[in-house]
Amino acid sequence: MLFGGQWFQVKGKAPDPKNGPYLYLMNHESLFDGFMMLAGIRHYFTGVGAAEQFSYPVWGHLVKKYGAIPLVREELGSAINSLKKLEDAIQDGISAMIAPEGTRTLTGVLGHFKKGAFHVAKNTGITIVPVGLMGAYSAKNKNDWRLKPGVLITNFGKPITYEEYKKMSVDDLRDMVKLKISELIL
Repeated sequence: MLFGGQWFQVKGKAPDPKNGPYLYLMNHESLFDGFMMLAGIRHYFTGVGAAEQFSYPVWGHLVKKYGAIPLVREELGSAINSLKKLEDAIQDGISAMIAPEGTRTLTGVLGHFKKGAFHVAKNTGITIVPVGLMGAYSAKNKNDWRLKPGVLITNFGKPITYEEYKKMSVDDLRDMVKLKISELIL
């Protein structure tokens, strides 16, 4: 981030890894998002990412080494299989990160949330941590190849325990988490 002209800040605090695992759910603004999450969370976690990024020269090597799980968005069966692998990792005590929008925003506005992350939460009973990422869209949006110096902020919200959402439908859980993330990025 520093080499990209970015100053990094954290608001709130990632929860204690001893009480995990956690499912970190975040908005998706830029290629900086993963770095912002890595810098803000001080313990190992995995996640899913678009399969095509695993073929990028340097980045692809890094995400493979880190243990991220490739997800083919256009193939429902493959996507479900990737989320099942993520559930297995969670059952093994590993925290995870997902951007429920599924892809970076094209406008800087929080997009529609897909249901996959919320099925993972319901299937595993994991504690959800909403995270708001700010500044990344201005620094490097999907429509522009240039980097613009600025401030990147990772804002951790209050964790949501399984007890708080176990009776909710997947749609209701998705809507609640989207609202909490939208409040974190104001």
